Amino acid sequence: MKALIESQLQTYKDLYDTAALKSMLPWLTSHVEQVRAEMGDDFWPYGFEKNEKTLATFLRYSYEQGLSKRQLHPRELFAPETLESFKI
Repeated sequence: MKALIESQLQTYKDLYDTAALKSMLPWLTSHVEQVRAEMGDDFWPYGFEKNEKTLATFLRYSYEQGLSKRQLHPRELFAPETLESFKI
């Protein structure tokens, strides 16, 4: 998880490196600014808690559109032990 978080932080930083853009998108910095204004600084959040609301919305849409037989809770998507975190 530490490696993934470090990679994510480096990616956020790279989006502002205008000396040598990591992507061939014109106006990349402008797009990043717009995303940050609408979604906050951490627009690719990691972790269950930070994504639970999005998952719940997805599951509600799935149920409402008849793609699932019952309304699922986000915790049902993951093995219980994957939702635990601790330091060794």
